[in-house]
Amino acid sequence: MKIFSIELSSRFGSIAILEQGVVTAEKSWEENFKNRQQLFDAMSELETDWPSVDLFAVGRGPGAFSGMRIGFTVINALAAPEKKHVYALNSGAALASICGAEKTVVVGDARRNKVWTGVFQGHELDGEFQLMERDELQAFVPEGSLVVSPDQDRLKELLAGFQGLEEPKFPTAGKLGELVFDRFMKNVASEPFEPLYMHPPVFIEPRFPA
Repeated sequence: MKIFSIELSSRFGSIAILEQGVVTAEKSWEENFKNRQQLFDAMSELETDWPSVDLFAVGRGPGAFSGMRIGFTVINALAAPEKKHVYALNSGAALASICGAEKTVVVGDARRNKVWTGVFQGHELDGEFQLMERDELQAFVPEGSLVVSPDQDRLKELLAGFQGLEEPKFPTAGKLGELVFDRFMKNVASEPFEPLYMHPPVFIEPRFPA
C-alpha cells in the first residue's frame, strides 16, 4: 500500500510517501506563513505518480487553522479524481508517538489566554482534547506525564514546571503516515474527516441589514 501523508498543524510543515508503512520519501520546512508555495514546491520535489497512491492521509490538528484547512483541501483534491481512500488522524498522536513516553500530555496555544490539551497513552488519545484556561493546566496533567507542545516557544513559561523535553518536537507527516497505515490495516476507522478546531464558531452580526 502506498500512502501520501500531509501534516500542517504546526509551524513545521511536512509531507511524506510511505510504502507498506515505511517512509520512502519525506520533505519538511518551517512555514513562512506568507503563502503556501513551500508545500507545493515540496510536493513537486517528490516527483510522485499520484494515481499510484492508494491512500491520502492528513493530520487534523489541533493547531494552525490555515494549515489544517489547506491540508484537507489538498488531500481532497488529490484523492477525488480516482476516488482513493482518505484518512484523518489527530496530529497529537504523531507527536506523542515521536516522544515515545508511556503517558504524554500534548499542549497547544489556543490564544485568548487558553490552551488545548490531550492525554495520550502511548500514541492513543485517552478521551478527547480539552480547551481550558492556562491556569487550569496544572490540575489537568496526570502525575508522571511527559508534557510536550508544538508551541513550546510561546508556552515556555507555562510549561516550565512540568516534565518536558529540552528541545521542542513537532508532528511529522512520516510518523502520521506510519500510524495511519497501522490503523488502516487493523480496520480502524478514520477520525472525522475535518479539521479539529477547538474554539467554537463565532458569529459576527452584519453591520448593515441585508
